[in-house]
Amino acid sequence: MRKFYFKPHPWLTAITAIMLLVLLKLGAWQYDRLQWKTALLDEIEASATAAPFSSLTGVQRALENKEPVDYRRIELSAETLPFKYPFRVFSREQVNAWRVFSPVKADGVTAFAQFELMVTDNLPESRTAGPVHIVGYVRLAKPKGKWSAQSNREFNRWYGFNPDPDNDWANYLEGGADVRFYIESIDRKVSASELPARRPDIRNNHLDYMLTWWGLAMVLMIFYITLHKKDGRIGWS
Repeated sequence: MRKFYFKPHPWLTAITAIMLLVLLKLGAWQYDRLQWKTALLDEIEASATAAPFSSLTGVQRALENKEPVDYRRIELSAETLPFKYPFRVFSREQVNAWRVFSPVKADGVTAFAQFELMVTDNLPESRTAGPVHIVGYVRLAKPKGKWSAQSNREFNRWYGFNPDPDNDWANYLEGGADVRFYIESIDRKVSASELPARRPDIRNNHLDYMLTWWGLAMVLMIFYITLHKKDGRIGWS
């Protein structure tokens, strides 16, 4: 009866095992990224195509119920609050451009809304209280990244709507504000239902990456077996 035999090269086997483990781990990581990115895109799609919010309390309820709100349309009447210097947040749209945020209040809830884009290095002018009709999109505040640029409170230079315990925008307002989200107001004479569904340009190529890493793992094993077969270290006798 023929028997299968295998006499592995010690060093080649050790190196191959390490490389194989790395390739399989990279493929598994891309699989996890694929699951996360697919869920994120599904959540954004559900939010972008949902009926517009009509109040700030509606946004709060959705957040508490863990419903998708990022990029969801909104339309409401509110009151702008007096504010010495509206927050100036860096924008990548053009050189020296800043998104200007001011606090608004409706139904007892205070939040921030972006009303304009400034191309200047001067501080934005103070605002006084007054009624305002808001049409735009709800955006979630993003956590501050580890390598994010440092904001400067003195010069009102902020690099993202990402309030934290040290620089919480709500602390600037009497009674505080909900800073889990903000409103990106659109200067259009249309209703929220007429606004186009807005989606970010997020690529989801993780399936290709996953198959690439696992494909390389398969090629590595074929190469390993071929070398052993060529040296007569694997086969049937």
